Amino acid sequence: MTETFGIDKSWIDAGLDMDLIRSIMQEIEKTRDSVEILPKQEDILNALKLCPLDNVKVLIIGQDPYPSAEHAHGLAFSSLSANTPASLKNIFKKLEKDFPNSVHKSNLLINWEKQGVLLLNTALTFEGKDSKLLKKHTLLWSPVIKNIFDILKKRGNLIVMRWGSYAQKAGKTFENIDTITVLDSTHPSPLSAHRGFMTSDHFIKCNKILGKKAINWNT
Repeated sequence: MTETFGIDKSWIDAGLDMDLIRSIMQEIEKTRDSVEILPKQEDILNALKLCPLDNVKVLIIGQDPYPSAEHAHGLAFSSLSANTPASLKNIFKKLEKDFPNSVHKSNLLINWEKQGVLLLNTALTFEGKDSKLLKKHTLLWSPVIKNIFDILKKRGNLIVMRWGSYAQKAGKTFENIDTITVLDSTHPSPLSAHRGFMTSDHFIKCNKILGKKAINWNT
């Protein structure tokens, strides 16, 4: 049986390039013999495993996995650790401001994914803290991300949240499409959250658009 890494069949049926993904996954696995790669091999494609294409309502674009095995598990902004990363703290603060009864007992955002929020980094792997190495992994995964974005554009009926200049540049391809709503703000990091993210109301706007299919943002 040909390896599909647990990716939901709806992505494959829609034209996900599995030969390309298999090639990159093999390359990453070999690299692990000499350097630490994050996240674990079985977690790299979690975004596509946990969120079938048929369910996707929202795309949140991230950049790269957390540079620590304590946190990284293949979903943008989501963390394995009980120690909440700084950007996620601000995301939760914003949610608690928007929805006063919201509850966030876990840093795992799997519940969001299962409801149709695709938490996708543009680099699905990370190696060290050298920016040159990040660029290497971003370039490595670039054709896969383009493939995913093309599938999402063709499907339409999507809300895209682009937090910060990097996400806005990476997600430029979603602009000027009638069936796609693009929501922009600054990044939720401590350096920029209070320059736009904390007043963006993205979560309220998103749920208003979705109506009866609104996301329960609790964790």
